[in-house]
Amino acid sequence: MTNVKDTDQLWSPTLRRPRKRWKNDRDLIEKFSKEVKSDPEIYPKKSKNVVTFLQIVDELRSVGYDKSENTAPLAEWILQEERKREDGDQSSSSSGKTFIEIPMDLGKTLDSLRKSLGLETRRVYPVSAVFRNIDLLEFAKKRSLLLHGTEDVSVYLEGLVQKDQSGLSAPSGTLFDLLESCEQIVGRKGFRVTKQFEVNACDLWVPEMGLAIEPRSDYNLGDEGELFRLLTLSQQHFDTECMAVVLPNEISDKNYQSCRTLQHIIEDLSVLKINEFEAFVEEIALETLAPFSGMDDSS
Repeated sequence: MTNVKDTDQLWSPTLRRPRKRWKNDRDLIEKFSKEVKSDPEIYPKKSKNVVTFLQIVDELRSVGYDKSENTAPLAEWILQEERKREDGDQSSSSSGKTFIEIPMDLGKTLDSLRKSLGLETRRVYPVSAVFRNIDLLEFAKKRSLLLHGTEDVSVYLEGLVQKDQSGLSAPSGTLFDLLESCEQIVGRKGFRVTKQFEVNACDLWVPEMGLAIEPRSDYNLGDEGELFRLLTLSQQHFDTECMAVVLPNEISDKNYQSCRTLQHIIEDLSVLKINEFEAFVEEIALETLAPFSGMDDSS
């Protein structure tokens, strides 16, 4: 026996509507927008309903037709109105020309259509909320136009994120990300970090903690001798109280455990993944500040 619920779902508007129809929707909306702008007699520019419609179209262009929650319902509304016009069931001007009448409550109409199409409401952040600095927003628009041929800032931002993601997937990108993450974590605890980048010394040094930090984008068994030499020389160079080798979270368990064997050879060394580093720094920070915690009470 056929399940009624399954049958209802099969014939729901959501499944009947092609998922990648946004380009057709865009063309339909732009065509009607052009019609509205070209006939001020029927669509006065200062009319509230016309202003609302054009604002929605501007929002679609800014956010992106493929991303806005208003694309599908607005296109569906235009389609329905065009069918009425074809059937002769539509308003006409004094000259006898039929036209699509934009409702005063267009927003409510779109909300109703969105529900009938089975579309979930998505929260779309306006670009003004992303770019609080208007100069940065204008710069982003110019870069987007230059690089992507559109002022849709979301395309430009997506490109930047993809570039960042691609860069971080490379060994040098992973190392840079680890260095920056370590520096930010220590900085949040109120301690100063100095970058060394010297031969035979760890990359980061926290003087107030006596902590030397060596971020590594990966570790293999063949790296043991070189890393052991670097860490022992760093102990002498900085006169360290503790040291940390920080590895990416994605490192294989085999390589991670192999690196951890150095903890049994080098005194006061901790081998950590980046997601363990903050708790480690917190513990060191408490030990560093402990001698000073009772000074105010004693005075």
